Amino acid sequence: MEEKLYKVYHRNYQSIWELYDDLRNVVLEICFENNKIVLHYSSDTLEIEPTCCGEYVTYLNGKREAGEWEDQDIYFYALDFVHEKVKGRSEIEVYDTSIVLLNDCGITYVDEFGRTHLIEYSVCAANGPSVSCVAERDITKRYFRFYTSGVQIKVVFDALFVFKKGKKALTGGWKERFAALRRAINNSGYTSYDLA
Repeated sequence: MEEKLYKVYHRNYQSIWELYDDLRNVVLEICFENNKIVLHYSSDTLEIEPTCCGEYVTYLNGKREAGEWEDQDIYFYALDFVHEKVKGRSEIEVYDTSIVLLNDCGITYVDEFGRTHLIEYSVCAANGPSVSCVAERDITKRYFRFYTSGVQIKVVFDALFVFKKGKKALTGGWKERFAALRRAINNSGYTSYDLA
């Protein structure tokens, strides 16, 4: 993550979309609407809008804040806005129904904003208790917890399976989906630790 921050700090954005593209890699609750970046923290909303001079103005809960921001400054200001929410968080829960792809590299899932994320088996194995173990699983509590770097990803299996747009990687009842994820991990040459 520090390498990413260093790269961004020395960058001049050509558009607000480039700023958004960098922020969405490190901020969870972010979206792009009407040429504005919108970040949510608790009950607060921060909007970032470009000016005609290549700088940015911000609105906190709809009220314009003083001053204008340059590229590298607005990036860190946005991170500071969500820092308290992310700070201390040890895991993120996602539903198994958000998984869109399983392959030998890992698991691709879509978050609530429609962004895709990859849980890489090799990274999880490097953080796990052995060279091949990528997660712990508990069928009695219906989850897999992956040993991702920093914040761990907990994939929760809901008994109620609601089909959404797009093809899902796992289908069937929650027990079948749970078993399918376990098989996919094993078929990729990795394992998961059984807590049940």
